[in-house]
Amino acid sequence: MSMMQTMHEISVELANKQPGMIDDLTEDAPILKMFKWNPATHGLWNLAEKLNEITSPGFVHFDAPLPQLNVSSDLVTTELQKMGGVMEVPTDRAMKFGGPAKYFARKQPYILKKAGMDAEQQIVLKVLLRGALMEKNVFDAGGTGKGWFMLACRFDPELNVGLYDKDQFAQGRLFNISFPYDGAEHYLRSKKFEGVLGYSCVYRAHFGYQLLDARRTVAAIVNIDEKHHPTVNQIDEMLAQVRAQPGSTHLFMGPKARIYGINPYKHENVQLANNDTDAKTRVETWNGISLTTSYNIDDQLDHVNV
Repeated sequence: MSMMQTMHEISVELANKQPGMIDDLTEDAPILKMFKWNPATHGLWNLAEKLNEITSPGFVHFDAPLPQLNVSSDLVTTELQKMGGVMEVPTDRAMKFGGPAKYFARKQPYILKKAGMDAEQQIVLKVLLRGALMEKNVFDAGGTGKGWFMLACRFDPELNVGLYDKDQFAQGRLFNISFPYDGAEHYLRSKKFEGVLGYSCVYRAHFGYQLLDARRTVAAIVNIDEKHHPTVNQIDEMLAQVRAQPGSTHLFMGPKARIYGINPYKHENVQLANNDTDAKTRVETWNGISLTTSYNIDDQLDHVNV
């Protein structure tokens, strides 16, 4: 069984030549910072064994025959995807900023920050939440229009985990950075600068996500709005559905889902003394399970029929 790591832990171990790169990537993506990752078994793709049915040892009489043990499984292949892009700058502009290298270095934090935000949103909405919806691991808070959601996610080294190509860190960076034409001036190709002389910089990385058992690792509460919030039992049932354990399990949501879905249970018990200067209305954990909020998933979704 592999040891899952966060992006920060991977960066410290394999991509420490530019440590600020991981900080830029996760600065505005707090949920991405919590995701757990494993190296893919074959670089650009991962081979995993999904167990379907297990016949375990049983108790029998002393002289009775032992039961037949059996494990049936399927081999599942998950392909990684390329994450990256090309940045261009015309020669005149690059020279005003001290040359192309300095120009690209100046833009890099903004590029990586947006990449982290987009990656977080895509994994939460297109992989984890979609998995919960497909398995019908969904609880209805009662809203009738658009609403927010909260997601329970239990990471597992085989069933629910991010994947990365370990070979991509040969440069010691989280992203492989290259300069076409050996960094020489050339005609740019983007529509904005087509036919203009300038310089290019390419960022590449290979990541993927493996969700083999959404039924036991992801669940959601949907249709949360200003007047409808989940019950205590619904939150507890959602956590029970994913077999929640502190450390491996997290509650992910947008700020509005937290305000209307979680914080009301704190409001009912807030008491202030005369010398108090800070009203603490935020719930940080739910029965030992950490809560993480992100503005990247704070948009309301269309009503979900449960």
